[in-house]
Amino acid sequence: MTLNIDNNGTIYIHQGDSGQLIIDGLSTDKDYRVYFAVKDKNRKPVGSELVVNSNYNTSVTFILSSDFTDLFVVPSDENYAIYYYAMKICCDGEENTLVIDKSEFGEMNLIIVYPKMVEGD
Repeated sequence: MTLNIDNNGTIYIHQGDSGQLIIDGLSTDKDYRVYFAVKDKNRKPVGSELVVNSNYNTSVTFILSSDFTDLFVVPSDENYAIYYYAMKICCDGEENTLVIDKSEFGEMNLIIVYPKMVEGD
């Protein structure tokens, strides 16, 4: 799995690679539904939102499959493409967008996608 995250929450990945995104620091008082969504530069959704239940744990893991990240297209004349992601926790009618460490309120979380290097299976 090839996915890197820096201290600002920026994700770096190659198109078509898979990876895990672990979200820590959740409260254990409820079984939260945690959502992960990706949008392009025009705010159009890329793929479907991913959702996992916290099961009263302090962390959840999102699996970004190769099929999912293959949707992150890098134009042939570009070295990389920029996408944006957000996460939300929901429970009992409440919805709260998660703010990644060192992000300012309203600041977009980035996914920097590099071109696919090899096709594989």
